[in-house]
Amino acid sequence: MNKRPWFRAYSEMIDDEKLRLLAFEDRWHYVAILCCKCSDILDDDCDQQLLRRKIAVKMGVQLRELEEIARRLSEVGLIDQDSLQPTNWDVRQFESDSSKERVRRFRERQKNQELNNKERNGNVTVTVQETDTDTDKNKNVGKTAKRFVPPTPKEVEEYCRQRNNNVHPGKFCNFYAAKGWMVGKNKMKDWKAAVRTWENNNQAESPARRRKML
Repeated sequence: MNKRPWFRAYSEMIDDEKLRLLAFEDRWHYVAILCCKCSDILDDDCDQQLLRRKIAVKMGVQLRELEEIARRLSEVGLIDQDSLQPTNWDVRQFESDSSKERVRRFRERQKNQELNNKERNGNVTVTVQETDTDTDKNKNVGKTAKRFVPPTPKEVEEYCRQRNNNVHPGKFCNFYAAKGWMVGKNKMKDWKAAVRTWENNNQAESPARRRKML
């Protein structure tokens, strides 16, 4: 199971036509369905009738009321009425949202920063006998600091927002992830430079050609 303590909710929800068609109460019911999906309750491998009873208890409604809620949410295309599964869940949630990957990147950046600080402050003691060994270590430190770490869609989104361009973060990440983060025959070294290249291509290409590339 991929149980998570949180899920992505987008600011565009407030303008979403499907949600605006619902009464305020049903908007909250939809959020409750998303919470159940995030907690893996909707994916529990049990009898469907039992599953619906669990969902009803979780949402604080009667089983008959849950059926009406499911019908109303299904009518506007937010969930599947039979399975109660939210539509486009996999499109909105990313595997990179797992905390394990984020923690790994954070610790790696923190380690590199500490090593760079030591080099700048000259806090490394070197003796005559240790010179060759420490030189090799310094070479390895430089290589570690330059190691490429693929960005998350959120990181790309923030960078694109700073540059005020039209690059789609999800498409950018999916495109290079499918290529193993290769640029031609070489491993990507700077994803921000790749974003700027897409940005320039967007400005240079015609709208029809741009849609084909992205």
